[in-house]
Amino acid sequence: MLSLAWGLQHAALANPPLLGRTAPRLAIQPQSGAQVQLWQLKGTPVVLNFWASWCIPCVQELPVLSSGSSGHPAVAFMGADNQDTAGGFSSFESLHQHPYPAGPIVVGSYQSYGVAGLPATFFIDAQNRVTASFTGPLDAPTLNHYLALISP
Repeated sequence: MLSLAWGLQHAALANPPLLGRTAPRLAIQPQSGAQVQLWQLKGTPVVLNFWASWCIPCVQELPVLSSGSSGHPAVAFMGADNQDTAGGFSSFESLHQHPYPAGPIVVGSYQSYGVAGLPATFFIDAQNRVTASFTGPLDAPTLNHYLALISP
């Protein structure tokens, strides 16, 4: 019964057109390294988070994502900076540390994921299929629920 209630509460937050489909091509360019290409991560579950430096809920959920990344080493986390300025991105990166790569989108787009608001997080299984999505700031129980769907 509790699972049903949780599902009813969060059902509207999913992105049905992508569920069960191959994740659209996307790559980011972190400040301190080579491009991270989502399609190269096939074989590894991925948490793909769309965010921006000006998005207050994005900043608020960063500790949850950082903790999730550190606590789930078998899952790759990626942060796709969305509709931001180069200065905004650089400033954000200098102020907010995180253990996973984040950067502006250099291949693909947020539109291919149907992102209409930030933050938006997509949970992609090891076969590169979108298993679930969540719009809004994640809390630890919600992140853990979705991680259980894609974790080995």
